[in-house]
Amino acid sequence: MEQPEKPRSRLYALEPLVRKLPEVAIPKRHISFKEKFMWTGIALIAFFVLTRVMLYGMAPGKGGAPFFGQLQFILASHAGSLMELGIGPIVTAGIIMQLLVGSKIIGLDLSQPEDRALFTGVQKLGAIIMGVFQASMLVISGWYGVAFGSGAGIFIIIQLAIGVIIVVYLDELVSKYGFGSGISLFIVAGVSMTIFAQAFNPVATAETGGLISGAVPNFIGTIIGGGNISNAFFRGELPNMMGVFATFIVFFIVIYAESMRIEIPLAYGRFGGIRGRYPIKFLYTSVIPVILAMVVFANIRMLGMVFSPLEGVSYYLSAPNGIFAVMADPIRAGIYISVLALLCMGFAWMWANMTGMGPRDVAQQLDRSGMLIPGFRRDIRVMEWVLSRYIMTAALLGGVFVGVISAVADFMGALGSGTGILLAVGIMYSLYQEIAKERVAEMFPAMRRLFGE
Repeated sequence: MEQPEKPRSRLYALEPLVRKLPEVAIPKRHISFKEKFMWTGIALIAFFVLTRVMLYGMAPGKGGAPFFGQLQFILASHAGSLMELGIGPIVTAGIIMQLLVGSKIIGLDLSQPEDRALFTGVQKLGAIIMGVFQASMLVISGWYGVAFGSGAGIFIIIQLAIGVIIVVYLDELVSKYGFGSGISLFIVAGVSMTIFAQAFNPVATAETGGLISGAVPNFIGTIIGGGNISNAFFRGELPNMMGVFATFIVFFIVIYAESMRIEIPLAYGRFGGIRGRYPIKFLYTSVIPVILAMVVFANIRMLGMVFSPLEGVSYYLSAPNGIFAVMADPIRAGIYISVLALLCMGFAWMWANMTGMGPRDVAQQLDRSGMLIPGFRRDIRVMEWVLSRYIMTAALLGGVFVGVISAVADFMGALGSGTGILLAVGIMYSLYQEIAKERVAEMFPAMRRLFGE
């Protein structure tokens, strides 16, 4: 008996519009290591150039401070420039699309090439629309000191939307021709630049009260001048040595956590003597939950500028930076770490189940490969049950871990924000693995088939 044909998603009504969007062509040949390195570098240089292109039409004295505060490092946002919105619109559109697919509202099957292509196109369109919306919210809030309906206000919205469109295509370029993704690359670049500046900047300005802004030069200057060393470790909102130590601590903790894993023994059904192992990392969903959680916080902060009830909520969804700030408002710190941990747990569960990483998806992959778990009968339901005990536990615990370590690092005053360090380390670790794999494939072309290329 023939299966009834599955109805097409109503989202296909947007297909004519999606087809008109420009697209970075999929490479039809193997991209060499040098070419990937080149395109990744070009995208990174283009991003840095855009951070130096300031918005035209702002009122005097407006747009200089970072709107997103500490979240600017996670969003790759740069105050007053074309990159003011950073990666926020792209990730927000991605969250919405993943939720719609996971809840079966739009009826797309991402295992089908046509549905997957439509999903990618609509997500790109959604990122552009979200960019226009977020830009409008900033102008309406009066952040740039211009009226929403004025020519200057409309021109600023257009500039911000152009910045979002450029980031969308830079991300697509890196994903297809470079290493990792543009989103990850821009986060690492922004966080690394901030950490270096906060640690080693030797300049003293009026904004810092005539004090050296860099934590390390300030510490050396304090020792040479015979000053109070404790001031170099705890000096309010300026970068300090406590933040430097917190940065190193978070770095090593995340590296250790990335290496933690459980290996499930496997065997080939036809050849019982051939054994293998399926590794499940403790950070099963990596640092993705923190990125998604921070984008939610950023959107609440943005809406709070327009809808006053959300302004109070956004206060408790921003981390107190430094030990003294935590001691001054422990309730805020407690609410922040609790909400962040729960939100990261929820996003870890969602990401595992909606991106082909859930127990059922992994069980189907192993079953198609002819593998089974020794000691259990070959039944995909049994394999799914066994895998769920490990996969979902790792996903949920890993989500809580990244949320807590991010908050604690902020409480300790880590340079570049605790979340920024966490993301930078996690992303760089993943990039290192991808570059190492690509290097092996370049040296031994026969290995490409093993890597699925």
